[in-house]
Amino acid sequence: MKKVLISCAISLAFIAAPASAQWYVGAGVGSSNLSGVDGSAGLAPANLTGLDGNKTSSKFFGGYQITPNWGVEAQYGNVGSRTGSVRLAGVSLGTVTGKSTQMSLAGTGTLPLASGFSLMGKLGVTSNKNNISGLGSSSSESVSGLLVGLGVSYSLTKAASLRLEYENFGKVSKDNGASGSAIRASNVSLGLAYAF
Repeated sequence: MKKVLISCAISLAFIAAPASAQWYVGAGVGSSNLSGVDGSAGLAPANLTGLDGNKTSSKFFGGYQITPNWGVEAQYGNVGSRTGSVRLAGVSLGTVTGKSTQMSLAGTGTLPLASGFSLMGKLGVTSNKNNISGLGSSSSESVSGLLVGLGVSYSLTKAASLRLEYENFGKVSKDNGASGSAIRASNVSLGLAYAF
């Protein structure tokens, strides 16, 4: 009898858990920022310009909301494509193109507020990939790091919500840029999530 009661209690726990748990998917667009690329370190007297700054970004994400407050989320993001110029004494020596992407897995925290708003946070790991080509050569590398994100969401319906997020992807290169400092990426995005 004791074993039957324990089995029933465990079964009820598994049956009750999905009542608040949900799968969700979503997509977003925004503005990514890359810093630390432009400069002259390692290129002097030439100078690299045009790769730092903001570009349009996009991302796709999906996750599992385990409870109303905690979940896990995977994401793929296109951090943007940038074209820079290598110049010497005001004369262009050629162009360089950089493309950055990221894939991440993070734990999420949600704090429901009034009127359908919620505060969001995420902490996890990201794999950042950077491809650079130009001036007769090309290179590609991946760097793993810490992903930190903050945001706010607004429930449009029981299933659909808008998300405004800031994410810091950390380093996107093992080497420092032409600025002499680390090359870092971040993103601000507006997304739509759908739970099912």
